[in-house]
Amino acid sequence: MEVTTPAAKGDISALRWDLPAGEPASLDYAHAGDYSSNVMVANLCDTLVRMKADLSYAPGLATSWTNPNSTTLIYKIREGVKFWDGSPLTATDVAYSLNRNLDDKVASNNFPNFVDVTSIKATGPLEVTVKFKQPDELFNKEMAATSGVIAKADFIKKKGSSYGKGANGVMCTGPFKLADWKANTSIRLVRNDAYWDKAFRARAAKVDVSFVADTTNLPLGLKSGQLDGAFGVPAAALPALANTTNGAIHQGSGLSSYQLAPNGTPAGKDEHIRLALLKVIDRKALATAVFRNSATPLYTFIPLSGWDAEAKQTFQSAYAKLDKPGSGGDPAAAKKELAQSPLKDNTVTIGVQAGDATEVTTVTLIQEQARRIGLKVQIKQLQPLQFNTAFYDPKARAGIDFLLTKGFLSVADPLDYLALGPVPDGQFNWIGWNDAKTAGLIAKARQTTDAGKRADYIVQAQARYEAVAWSVPLLSINEVTYLNKRVTGAPLTTAAIFQPSLAVIGSAK
Repeated sequence: MEVTTPAAKGDISALRWDLPAGEPASLDYAHAGDYSSNVMVANLCDTLVRMKADLSYAPGLATSWTNPNSTTLIYKIREGVKFWDGSPLTATDVAYSLNRNLDDKVASNNFPNFVDVTSIKATGPLEVTVKFKQPDELFNKEMAATSGVIAKADFIKKKGSSYGKGANGVMCTGPFKLADWKANTSIRLVRNDAYWDKAFRARAAKVDVSFVADTTNLPLGLKSGQLDGAFGVPAAALPALANTTNGAIHQGSGLSSYQLAPNGTPAGKDEHIRLALLKVIDRKALATAVFRNSATPLYTFIPLSGWDAEAKQTFQSAYAKLDKPGSGGDPAAAKKELAQSPLKDNTVTIGVQAGDATEVTTVTLIQEQARRIGLKVQIKQLQPLQFNTAFYDPKARAGIDFLLTKGFLSVADPLDYLALGPVPDGQFNWIGWNDAKTAGLIAKARQTTDAGKRADYIVQAQARYEAVAWSVPLLSINEVTYLNKRVTGAPLTTAAIFQPSLAVIGSAK
């Protein structure tokens, strides 16, 4: 698959972009847990480490990092970087930005990536030292994603709880400045002419970002040229875009997956209902009929693209042993599983994003397949903002037993997702599943720098949480991007979410 489209050949006066996942929930990096928020933050704010299009890593605001011992990490901060207001980036800004992820009052979504941190201090004008209670192989990788975002300390303090909200809500060092945010309508970015990184200097003088989530209106906007492109194009839009003459669809390797995430309701916490769904769903039909071959069947919580490259054989061997209902699912096994549930006659409610025909069609197909084993499923559509909020606010999930989620790893490391999942304090462990051995194996893996040994711990944990269908995996998703033929330069992998992806899009001529 492609990693990027050809590099831009020139600048453009304006880029018109869309966020198919809807309006960002926040531009505060500490609360940027949804797809749209991450894309916007990545184009406004820089990270300590830069994620490359092939998902490898390069220096960002940190020019280098060293480990004098297994529990210490020292960053050298880039000299000469300035915030949009002209003030210089300092180690104090870096330490403050990172420390917010440890503040209970901030309640950062990034906290799972900081669980082993004991202190973050500016140890020089351009040096920051991070201390850990135990080795943490994941931390530095996460500095290339939203956890590593740096903003101006004094600005954050002044804004308080309003940081990340409104048109004057952030102060960063990125290639674009936030010019305007019209709620429910659009965001405007303008080029930061003083940007430090020539490789990511913004090609567009301005970017107008819309929030068209409806899978009927999105293709119309792209085909008409009112929109130049979008990352994360839903599968339901693909047929309408198949024969366009003004642009093209591109598919790249992604770290995304679709899952049925169980909520902490009686039905969601019922192991037999989860396993019945896992066994009855025909993933091949979903991949071909619904996702138009932009996805492949998935039978575990971690998408295969998230495996450590050095230990792929270990992961492959373990994956081969998992239960994989084939074409048509396994209705007989699913019916036998459901019969053991005291809630087998209850109606199960699955929540989806309203206006997203891909999600609605997916759950409609699951509804039909569940009917074959006598399991009643009803669909509840949530407006985009409520849907995004549901990932973090239990009230937004009220009345829902499963949420159809498109989740993504921030970095290519299974521990990125596992820290959020089947562990007692996992951010998305809504059912409160608690298995001490699983948690212990995941903790050991995080302390292990050897990729082979780390993989051994991870696949042992995988065998345990998949045995109870902690989550119901459905599909591994390609990154699908649409580009008008007048522009080029876009990254086509999950890096589009975490690097200044809009900055590199410019004229194709």
